[in-house]
Amino acid sequence: MGWDQAAGLRQWANAESPDCPTHVAEMLVELADSAGGMMESSRTATRSPAKPAQTGAGVTPSRTAGNAQQVTLMVLGLPGTAERHTAKVTELLESWAREGRRWVGDPRAWRVVALPVNSPHLPLLVTQQSHWALWVDDDLEAFRRGYRMLKQIAEHGGPRRLLAVHPPGVGQQGLLANLQYVADAYFGIELLVLAR
Repeated sequence: MGWDQAAGLRQWANAESPDCPTHVAEMLVELADSAGGMMESSRTATRSPAKPAQTGAGVTPSRTAGNAQQVTLMVLGLPGTAERHTAKVTELLESWAREGRRWVGDPRAWRVVALPVNSPHLPLLVTQQSHWALWVDDDLEAFRRGYRMLKQIAEHGGPRRLLAVHPPGVGQQGLLANLQYVADAYFGIELLVLAR
């Protein structure tokens, strides 16, 4: 029916909203464009049962060197949205790939997007994106900050399944195990912690 979501998002993004980082605005426009294209093609194609969008950190499609397709990983909890912050997650993916974790594939094929936990776009992005992570730092305030972020994620309609991403030296025991327990017991969120 007449409302062009992509045009509205482009107009909003071009207005340079101070509340939204540029890369998030660009991604929203891309999502709206692809959703608009899918809606147009679905009008002409025969109808098939709709498949609900996954709202968690789903299984990553296999990527080999020959078919490296980009996968977007939405990361909550980074201290900022600049590239220097998302580089921390890319470094972790590279570390995991070196350890032989085949699901990572080519770490350069991951598009890491930092999103503030209190972003008003969180509920919309949960319906559009299937790969989510929570950044957990390794300082003395990490548990308290992680708890607050999990609480905000639950309150703002965030993803129900997240991959714990953290500096390479953080082990599964202690901090990560405690956050995993709190996420499940108090907020109904599955926090995936990779064993080392």
